[in-house]
Amino acid sequence: MKILNPKYLLIILFVMLATGHSEAQLHLNTYMDGGMNNASEGFYLKSSVLGGFQFGGTRVEAGSRQNLVSTGSVFFSGLSATVSEELTIRLFDFELQGLFMYIPFSELVHESDFGILVNIERDHFRYKLGTSFRTYRITQEAVEDYDIVSDRSLHENMNMLYLLGYNVKPADSDWNIGISLSNIDHFLISQETNPMLFLRAVYKLSLPLTVYAESWYKGAGSLNISANHFGFFFRTGIIWQSD
Repeated sequence: MKILNPKYLLIILFVMLATGHSEAQLHLNTYMDGGMNNASEGFYLKSSVLGGFQFGGTRVEAGSRQNLVSTGSVFFSGLSATVSEELTIRLFDFELQGLFMYIPFSELVHESDFGILVNIERDHFRYKLGTSFRTYRITQEAVEDYDIVSDRSLHENMNMLYLLGYNVKPADSDWNIGISLSNIDHFLISQETNPMLFLRAVYKLSLPLTVYAESWYKGAGSLNISANHFGFFFRTGIIWQSD
């Protein structure tokens, strides 16, 4: 399957924003990640930008991630897109979300993920549960350079997605602190047995700006008999949202 060029995906998003309904709420989330893990071979620094809009109960978002400091040769290191719809069944409110990720690990191997999630938010708690389908694909460049004749792709079906989070204050408060356990991030779906634990602090400066900071820790085999340290990173970002 041929993946859309990153710049074309972003152009499509911005055209959607520019031509959207005048009453749609727009938002932009930009942040930086800095950290180390067992595969990074030292400190790394990444920047990400996510933009989207919400009209009624429908929310659309897409974005990209770039490597600023990395031992790898890939600059664009991730694309993501989500479409969410707010639903109510017998007074039970929840959100149904479809997602897509494209992660070019290197010039040799790329990853793509499709998934569906149920997102439930209450005053202090947040839950996500879903499944995803992952494909690892050897690039054409790798096929030519290494004369690969075997199957170029590997599929993983029905991977479980989850998030369990708790916030000290209700979600619409001017400031908040929360802790979550999850195997999902904007540009990452981890194995079920390798959840990530992260602490998040949020402060609303003034309309329409919100700043936040996060500290993430990831273990290896945390839900297995033997657990080891894999890596950590810190994130700081700012969110702009229209009235």
